[in-house]
Amino acid sequence: MTAVDWEAVTGEAVDILSQYVRIQSVNPPGDETSAARFLADVLARDGIESTTYDAGNNRVNLAATLPGRDGLKPLTLLNHTDVVPVQEEYWSVEPFSGMVRDGQVWGRGALDMKGMGVMELLAMLLLKRQGIPLKRPLVFLAVADEEAGGAWGIEWLDQHHREVLDAEWVINEGSYGFLDLLGQDRPVFAFCPAEKTPLWLTLRARGPAGHGSVPRRDSAPVKLTRALARINDWQRETRILPVMEGFFSGLERNGILPSSTGPRDVPAVAAKNPSIGAMTSDTISLTTSTYGVKINVIPALAEATLDCRLLPDREPDEFIAELRRVIDDESVEIETIFVSPSGLSDMEGELVASMRSVTRELVEDSVLVPLISPGFTDSRTFRRRGIAAYGFVPALLRPEELATFHGHDERISIENLKLGTQVLYELALRLCGP
Repeated sequence: MTAVDWEAVTGEAVDILSQYVRIQSVNPPGDETSAARFLADVLARDGIESTTYDAGNNRVNLAATLPGRDGLKPLTLLNHTDVVPVQEEYWSVEPFSGMVRDGQVWGRGALDMKGMGVMELLAMLLLKRQGIPLKRPLVFLAVADEEAGGAWGIEWLDQHHREVLDAEWVINEGSYGFLDLLGQDRPVFAFCPAEKTPLWLTLRARGPAGHGSVPRRDSAPVKLTRALARINDWQRETRILPVMEGFFSGLERNGILPSSTGPRDVPAVAAKNPSIGAMTSDTISLTTSTYGVKINVIPALAEATLDCRLLPDREPDEFIAELRRVIDDESVEIETIFVSPSGLSDMEGELVASMRSVTRELVEDSVLVPLISPGFTDSRTFRRRGIAAYGFVPALLRPEELATFHGHDERISIENLKLGTQVLYELALRLCGP
């Protein structure tokens, strides 16, 4: 096995990601065909065959495998090829330029998650180039439609090509590393064995229509506004589940948090990092509202959508029942748009131990801790089948970089592209290699 020229590999990663970002695989409306074709071409240049799975409507998924010899189940490197829309007027660069500037690759998808996809891609390419005989197969799986729930991606594969998803472990998005977590200058890598359950709801209020000059307390807008105000005032319980106990205890052992951090301390911790607050309670975000179409007309219907994220042990029906009690108005309807429990993977084991050893070796004085992802990913489909799936993006980010996730001026540093590729290559080598 020859030594890896990491500077050359990093340059290759930058070039591939820059080209990949230029492919506008925006969802909605969703068209991942060109993205899948691009990845297939990159794999083919190194003699790796890939298979595409067309779900229709230009929703294309791709898988490639380096075979193993011992009959073991594969390690799957999972990523998605779609990206969220942009508000171009708020960007300082062209969102799909793939521009390389100030030591970073800029553009929609650089963080979520084409950058991670390129890290995984290079890990596979390097193992192929090294000619290393594998005991365990390595799978590169790039799926469509993650940003809209996965109906044409991971869920479609689960229904029509279940064999593609069979694995021992899955590494996916769902967590990042932090360079200054809670103001401490200590590199902290995080892995995610659990995610919050997404529960998307529509609230609907009805009432008499009329002229705006004659106000009514029983109008649809008034009912809905009153319901939303009660929801906003609802103080939900802070609960530290075992995964977050591991998070807090890991930070305590390494001096990043004071010892004996408990539920009472979470608000102070969350004030420094709101994401931590979201990992320890059920959350609700008002995302859209529709009240009427004309300023002098009281509408008969008012609607709002809520993006609720529940801790993994919370039953959606129980939460909705509690929400009804908070609203305290039977005339306000609650409709479930989408719900998908996330499941839980082990917090220990061979893969987690390898994550810990690899990150320590590559980044001096680093820490690895588990956490609950406030968002949800395609990992939930694997966990539902009893397959261990982990969010683990091996990049060390500062708050201003994390803020570009689904935001403006999305970017990833070249340094993180290199680090992530190194970590994933070493993981694949240890778990799949001789």
